[in-house]
Amino acid sequence: MDRCGVKFSHQAKFNPLKYLAALLRTIPGKGSYVFEHSEVEVVQPKPLLVKAGNYRVRCSYVVLATHNPIMGKTALTSATLFQTKLFLYTSYAIGGKITPGTIPEASFWDTAEPYNYLRIDRYRNCAYAILGGEDHKTGQIGKPEQAYQRLEKRLKKLIPNARMDSRWSGQVIETSDGLPYIGETAENQFAATGFGGNGMTFGTLSAMMALDALHKQENPWRELFDPHRKNVSGAWRYVRENRDYPYYLLRDRFRAGTKSQKSIPRNEGRILDRNGKKVAAYRDEHGKLSFCSPVCTHLGCVVRWNGAEKTWDCPCHGSRFKATGEVIGGPAETPLSEAEAG
Repeated sequence: MDRCGVKFSHQAKFNPLKYLAALLRTIPGKGSYVFEHSEVEVVQPKPLLVKAGNYRVRCSYVVLATHNPIMGKTALTSATLFQTKLFLYTSYAIGGKITPGTIPEASFWDTAEPYNYLRIDRYRNCAYAILGGEDHKTGQIGKPEQAYQRLEKRLKKLIPNARMDSRWSGQVIETSDGLPYIGETAENQFAATGFGGNGMTFGTLSAMMALDALHKQENPWRELFDPHRKNVSGAWRYVRENRDYPYYLLRDRFRAGTKSQKSIPRNEGRILDRNGKKVAAYRDEHGKLSFCSPVCTHLGCVVRWNGAEKTWDCPCHGSRFKATGEVIGGPAETPLSEAEAG
């Protein structure tokens, strides 16, 4: 079968870490700073401030640039309704060195469902290929490690000399109409989310729009990306995506778990049925078991073990937790509660 494609000229390909490093160098200090390992736990509305650890930072405006937005100063009901408009998907990628000149340096996408993407970077003595895809709703497949296997097989077919040395996953947030939500979600609170895998473009655009919002200036894209917009064209997808919640909420509560904790291998987790209750059990590489509640702290669904990433993932709204229960990504903002050993 003949295949065709569309070529777009005059495009740019960024290294995201180098891009961020250049941005950081433009921050002058003298009141403008960047702090790592400083998770914001609470946004307090009156007076407006953010709490991070033992510190409180007073401010006049808050920008929620957290991928999946935290609740912030928005009321619980409004934040929960906004979350129903965000659909979290997991995407997988593998990388490997290839012989220079095998494939032109470029980025490629196909139109499959789910789609695949290939990026070729050229270096001094080699070239590097990144193949990604196999997207699915977070927490909704039983063996995610098979996604990597399918990607490896596909890359070998495309580039037989590829020498794979890396693999990872990431989370992309989709919306019902395919456009992100960028704008004020409450007075003096700005959020940006739903980039659908186009974070380099929409992240930069969001920064420009946030600056205009802070200075109360009109922005030509405000209505297009308004978080409060009404979208009739995406109504069916909204319904289809949100039916997952009642389905998984009920199904997994009655789904049988593992009976014996002795059957859990090292560096693996399982949902145990213990004394009539479900427990999320994880055995570390040293053989030590830890136990926590399997109930997601967002809206009460039962999490599932992700053997490829060694995490607990929620199939309802995409929250992710470390093997020992700490939050990796929202919408959940609090860890899985501890469960008693025994």
